[in-house]
Order: sequence, then C-alpha cells, then structure tokens
Amino acid sequence: MHFRTVRGWCLGLLLTVSATRASAAEPPSQGVVLAAEPRTFAEAKALPPKLTESAACDLGLGKTPDLIVSQTVDVTQALPDFCRPAEAVITQKLSLPDGSHVERRFRVVDDAPGTQLPPPPPRPRIRVRCDARRLELSVEGVPESPSLTLEPIGIGVTSGSVKFRVSRDSEARFLPLLARDDAGARRALEEWDFLVGKGVPSRMYVRDANLPEADSVAGLAVALERARNRATLAAGEDVEQYSPRDVLAPDLEGDRPPLKTGAPETIGEVQPSESDSDLFWRQGRLCVVQQDTGKRMRCYDPMARRWGKAVPVDRGDGSLRMGRCGVPLGTRNVRPPGGFPPELRLSSRAVLFWTGGVHGAQVMEVPDGDGPPRLRAPEAEELKKAMLASTGSRLFGEGRFILDEDRKQFCSVRKPLGCWSLRWGGQEDEGANQLSEARVSPDGRWIAYLRDAPPSKVDSDERTLSLVVRSLELGPYVAPRVLASTEAPLARTDVVMPKPVWDGPALKWDDNDRLDRARISCDLGQDPRIPFEMETQRIVSPYDPLSPADNCHGGWVKLRQELTAPGNLKFVRYATAIAGDSRSLEGEVEGDVKMRCQPGRMSLWVDGVPDFPALTLTANMGAFGAVRWALAQETEARLQALLARDDASAREALEAFARLVKWNEDSREVSYGKTPNEDGRISRMGCVSTALEAIAARRALADGVHPELHGSLKTDGACAERYGMRALQQRLHAATLPLPLRVGEMKGRAEVIGRVESVPSIPPERGPQVYWRDGTLCQVQPDGAQVRCYDPAARKWGPLVNKQDRPFPREELLQKSEYHPGACYPMGGRSVPVSEQLRDVLPLSPRASLFADTSPGELAPEFKVLEVPGDAGPVRTRAPTAEELVLAARAGGGSALLEGRFLLHAPKNERSPWLCTAVRPWRCWSLDLESEAYAVFAAMASPDGRWLSYVRVARQKPYIEELMLLPLPPIP
Repeated sequence: MHFRTVRGWCLGLLLTVSATRASAAEPPSQGVVLAAEPRTFAEAKALPPKLTESAACDLGLGKTPDLIVSQTVDVTQALPDFCRPAEAVITQKLSLPDGSHVERRFRVVDDAPGTQLPPPPPRPRIRVRCDARRLELSVEGVPESPSLTLEPIGIGVTSGSVKFRVSRDSEARFLPLLARDDAGARRALEEWDFLVGKGVPSRMYVRDANLPEADSVAGLAVALERARNRATLAAGEDVEQYSPRDVLAPDLEGDRPPLKTGAPETIGEVQPSESDSDLFWRQGRLCVVQQDTGKRMRCYDPMARRWGKAVPVDRGDGSLRMGRCGVPLGTRNVRPPGGFPPELRLSSRAVLFWTGGVHGAQVMEVPDGDGPPRLRAPEAEELKKAMLASTGSRLFGEGRFILDEDRKQFCSVRKPLGCWSLRWGGQEDEGANQLSEARVSPDGRWIAYLRDAPPSKVDSDERTLSLVVRSLELGPYVAPRVLASTEAPLARTDVVMPKPVWDGPALKWDDNDRLDRARISCDLGQDPRIPFEMETQRIVSPYDPLSPADNCHGGWVKLRQELTAPGNLKFVRYATAIAGDSRSLEGEVEGDVKMRCQPGRMSLWVDGVPDFPALTLTANMGAFGAVRWALAQETEARLQALLARDDASAREALEAFARLVKWNEDSREVSYGKTPNEDGRISRMGCVSTALEAIAARRALADGVHPELHGSLKTDGACAERYGMRALQQRLHAATLPLPLRVGEMKGRAEVIGRVESVPSIPPERGPQVYWRDGTLCQVQPDGAQVRCYDPAARKWGPLVNKQDRPFPREELLQKSEYHPGACYPMGGRSVPVSEQLRDVLPLSPRASLFADTSPGELAPEFKVLEVPGDAGPVRTRAPTAEELVLAARAGGGSALLEGRFLLHAPKNERSPWLCTAVRPWRCWSLDLESEAYAVFAAMASPDGRWLSYVRVARQKPYIEELMLLPLPPIP
C-alpha cells in the first residue's frame, strides 16, 4: 500500500514521449504524452532521475519552438527513528510553442500496509501534439473529456510568441460539457480547468494591433471556471475557499446562520506551547494545565466567573494526541489525510478531520479486521454524541459548524458547505489580533481561545498569550439544500452605473463598507449558451474611517463605482456624496451611465447631458463569449461634429465624454513590474487620444484656463489632421504669455542664510518656524521661546530675542491653518467640510480663506475663496478679488502671494514651485529656482514682495535642509 499527497494544483502525471508509437494517425515526431502517475513507490523509484524530450511542431508560421517535456525524480530515504517513510517527488514541466509552461509535482510515499488511506484514482494521460498545423490537447482515460484544438493566428508584435484561438469545432465539443454538473463532467472540467486556466496556453497579455482576434483561450478559461463553480455548488461543496460568503456577497445576508457571541472576558495569560492539549473543558469548566509542572491544573467556571483550586491533571477520555506515526485508531497508527490534525474523536476507531482549504469534513476510520482505513462523510448523530462526550473542540451547534479562528470565520461541517465571518463586536474587539486554539465547550455555550499578547509585551523575553472566554449562541437555522451563489444577481436594465448619490443611512467612521452588485445581460448576438454579462458594483465607505473626531463631514460618504465587461473593458468612478441628498457633490453633469446592446456593438452614454457623443464600440466576438473591442466610426464622427462647434452645450458634452474615458483609464491598476493590458483601453482606440487632447485644449481656450499646459500637441499624422491640431496649437501659443518674472536675473543670486530642523508648512500652522516681521525674516529657535531675525538689506542675523517681542503678525489667523486636505477646516467659529482636492493657501480673515482647487489637475489649479457668513447661512464659494489679496499679502507674515496678483503653487511630485495667476484668466509657469540637484519647499514671499525665502533640500545624501533667500525683481 502506498500513501500519496497532492499539493495544491500540482498534478502527478508520469511523462513519456510518443516517439516509439508511430502510426498513420499520429506521426512519431508530432507529440508528447504525459502518462498516468505511478500507483506504487516501486514504479516511481524506477523512473530515471532526469529526463528531457522534445517533438517538432509545425504551425505554418515558419520556425516555431518545439514541444518540450522535462522530468526530475527526487527519492528520499526512510528515517525509521523519526517514523518518516521513504518518498519520491516527481516534478514535470511542459513547454508549448506560445511560450507557456505547465508544471506538475506530486509525491508517492512508501509506507507500511494498513497505515494510510488508499490512493484516489490516478491522474489521466494527457497527449499534446501538432497536426495539420494545429495544436491538439486531449485528456485520455476520462470518458467525458473532449479534445481541444488550438489554431495559430499569428505572431505577436510585442511578445514575439505564437498566439492561438480555440477552433469552432472545439467550441461545439466543449459547450455541452460546460452545461453539465454530474460527477463525470466535474472530473473533465477539473482537468481542463487546470490545463487551460493554469497555464496552457498563455493569454494575450499585450494588445497586438495586427491581431484583432478576441482571446478565445481566455474565454474558455473563464467558462471552465464558471462551470466548475456551478458544478461544485450543485454538489453542496464550497466554491469560495478563502473568503467568507457574507464578505463576498453582503446581499446574501439572509443565508448567514444566526451566530451570536458575548463580550470577551480575559481570564488569564499563558505562554505559547507546542502542544494544544493544555487547554480543555471538563464538567462545564475550562481547565488549563499549569505550565510550570505539567501535572496540575486549574479550572475556570464561566458561569460563576472564578477560578478553582489547583488539582491533579485529569483530561478524561477521548484524547486526540497524534504522534509522529499518525493517529491511534484501533491497534494501529494511521497517517491523516494531507497531514491535517484531527478535530474530534468519534470512537476508538474513528476521528473527524476538517480540511481548511476546501472546507470539507471527513471521518477517517479503520475496520475491525486488518482492512485499510477509509474516509466517509460524517453523520449528524455521531457528531452530536461525540461533542457531548469530548473535552471541547472547534465544533458547535450540535456538530453542524466548526470555528476557523485563524481566519475569523465559521464553516458548515456537512453539506452544503460554506463559511461566514465571525462578527465579534466592532473594530476594537479582536481587530487584527491573531487567535488560536479555539475550544468550544461540549454543550456549545462557551468558547475559549488564545489571543496574541498586547503590543507592549510582544518584545518581552517571555511572550504570553491572553486566555479569553465568551458566550456562544446559535439561533434557529435550517440549512438550504444548496447555498445561493455568491455571484452578483442578474439584472436586466440599461443603467450600468447610477448617478453617484447615496440614499442609504449615514455611515459612522467605524461602519463597514456597503456593497451593491449586479450582473447585467447584454445581447451582442453571441451564442446563447455562453451569456455575455457585465458586472457593476458600488462600494459605499465612511468618509474618514480613521478619524472618529471628524465632526464636520456628518453624512458624507465615499463611493467607488465599477463596471466590468468581458474583453477587459472596465470603468471606475470615484465620488463623494451626502446621505439622503439626491444631488451629487461631483456636479449635476455626473448622471446615470446607460448602455444599449445591439448585434456586434455596444453604446455607452451619460444620461442627462444634451448632445453627449455616445461611446460606441464594435465587438469582434470569439469562441466562448470572448470579445475584442474596437472604436466604431460613428463615435469619432460625433466627436468631430462637436469639436467643430464652440457653444457651451458642445463643450459640456465633450467634457462629459472625456470623463467617461477617464473612468476607463482610472481602472488601469497595474502592479509594479507588470505590463498593462491594453485590451479595452478606450484612449488607445482609433483617434480618441487625439480627440481628448483637442477637448482639453478647446476648454482651455474657451475658459482662459491654463492654455500653457496644452502647447505641445501632436500635430503630425492622420488623427492630428482630422481634428485640426496644428491650427489649435497656433491658437494655444498665441494665448500663452511669457513668465512674468525674469528668471535669468534671479539665477545664482540666492544665498544660504541658515538651516532648518524640518521643512516649515505654508501657510504656517499654530507654531510657525519661519515668518516675516518688520522687513526681516525671523526663525524660531529649537526652544520655541526665542527667535532670531535676518535683515536681507544688511545681510546679517540679529541677536536672540524673546518670541513675544517679535510675534507672528495676525496670530488670530494661525488657528485656521492647522489643517490637512480632506479634514475639517476651522473658520468663522465653524468646522467647514472641505474635499481632498482643496488646499489651504492663505487665510484672508477670520471668516474667509483662499484655497487652491486641484480637481482639474495638479498643474491646473483654480483659486477660490470659501467664506462663512455672519449668520447661520451656508458657506459660500466665490472668486477672490485683487484688492483683498493685496491687503492680505501686505498685512501678513509672508505668504504665497506676490503683489496680490500671483501665487506660488506647489504641485505634488514637482521639485520646484509654480507661479500662477491668482485671478482669472488662470495661468501657471514653472519656476526653476534651483538646479536638478535640489528640491524646493516652503516658498514664501515677503509682504513687500521684494524677497523670496524657501528651503532647498539636496536630493542625495546627506539630505541637508538649507534656508535660502532670494531678491525678487519687479514684476511688470
């Protein structure tokens, strides 16, 4: 008898090459075979240690890589003293012409008869060959498994590898299999899901313009996964192995078992132990073996809430101790399946196991004679009886459920299988604490577990764990025959992304996110057996989940809306809303996104925007619902017609179209080092990128807003000619004014006047470090009580004086400036809610402040004043006046204002500030004050506008922070 463990998805298949099997149907040079895995350790040990073979593959595309297979066999000798048997680990690798690989690994253990479970059926043979310039894969020995034929469609320009599509005859063979959920179909689906979904062949990760084909191989992989999930659910097994059902699908709250727990009570501390047998239940009390001697124990009565006296250890019957050679069953030791520890002893010959990876419970038992052990499903009555007779386990609810404290969830033990999250109070209850050694009392009324020590004790020499007890109550629950699918519900509507408003309740800072999901059907003329569906979801989150003290954003929530369609078409919209308010904080133009499907095409538009140019995409449909999107010609015709107009309605429609495309761009989240997938990227289709440039440039000219940012347009090529980009660039250059400051006169004139301990904030906070006073630049000393002031005319520092003798001018405004973007802004005796795109620039009065609105872009700020009226009226927003800006600049302690007409703006990720106009028409210019070796921070002009102070920081070690002073030339 031989014991075998399959690790993860690695399948064990013995490899042979079909070079010796020549026939008319299969030429010797046309394939490789992965034979069924060996049944015995002797067969595995007899394999050669290393083997590499190849077979030619003619796909009609010139020289293509061969089919290559390799195999290694590692044999480990037995260690009888440690009860470790000999084992053989076989690793196989298959390489296909498209550059994809499949790796399989399995182990065969040489063990004594009757001490391990009989092996499951061996994995089937897999044959891969090239025939008639096509790649064929077949799973032999599985009657329900069809063969798969892949046809080459070309060589990728970017990747340089062969690209495949699924042949139409293969699609016809697979479609009936995808609709079945019987045992034979499940085995075939499992084999093909591994081969296609786990690596054979590679997907079209990079969009190739010369290969407009839909990725039907990826479509088959998605169809196989969906079919496997449906068949698994129909068999009563758990599809989601790593996430609780109520986390994946909050709209399925109704199928959650009604589990309640009491408040946690910490009753002591214990040291970590390699054995978990020091914690058990005895006669309704929780007993803990004293760790100093291991011979005495103390027991805790959860009802009386007190500890008893120390008594000799008495664990009772039903020990689950597992030795090196396995679990004692009858007169022998049996190795457990997968190495999992047993959960509950059912009898002297049977124990219960629970496999966390697949959430399945099985009973392993041995017969009365010498027969091999076997696995079977647990019975309800035996679980109930074993729980009552045990010393505690992770099971509760009469054996219907089991705790998975490591993942903070609980799962059903018998079919239908599923897991749900443990809701143990709020975030302050268990939070991110690691829990272990959960023990439910035999009557199911109490649970005990170990919690990680507090952070203050983690680094101590003797780390301890807290012992926690809490009550447990499971309400009435009738399990359905089959649990509902965690997929989003199917909806038939033309609204795919509703207007960003929230009509639900206000969310507190520690409330969980709210999730709404739906699958939306779309008929593009595809095969009805493979439905074409989009999925839309909305996540509503507390506005500031990290700040319970936020008292001005009452009712504010953050929304993330997402629309996903096959072919990697995706849109993501971020917004802020107020609970119960039907108006969107993002503006009325942000309406519902609607969709219309027709054979071979789909259109999206924003409802409520007159003249909106519908985004129409054509669908190149492949097998299994795969699609490759392209821009329809009528979309660009609509854009051209609107760009030819200069009215407000046309500009509004074009800006709404640009936002729709931006939502598609915002969905491109690429991990570091990964290549972005260009499929479904609208800005790369047709001439859309050129149209977007034209839209932004036309808006800049019409509104007089930062035309300087659009001066480098693409003026060559068919797209540029179509949208008149050369003439548009000439208009932009004419509207772009030169930099008001003569930077050449400033180069090299800055001098180092000192150093700072940290970069000061502009505008200054309550404790300003640097400020102007009476024509001098004052620096607060480290003690905070004294200042020294630098006279720029005399070019020297003055003596140390008390700060109260040279205070910051207009200190009454400092309290307003202790503010961070997105937080509450104190002004006029109120806490004013401000979005993250608004940055404090300059307090003007106790009731008014100047802000930079960066929502149009970091390099395109728009300045506005937020003002609180004297009465209880709403906060109003208005444009600043030149007169109030001049007054504020001259009366303060230095600011970002220059002569009341210009502002020093510090965009994110820029090494130097920008000089921007403070009032319309808005313009910005890059102000290069230092070389590339330095970054410039905290630029501040003197009240008279003659001097500019700033901090420069070296961009390489040592990062010295120097206080600089620069004379400013007059601004014409």
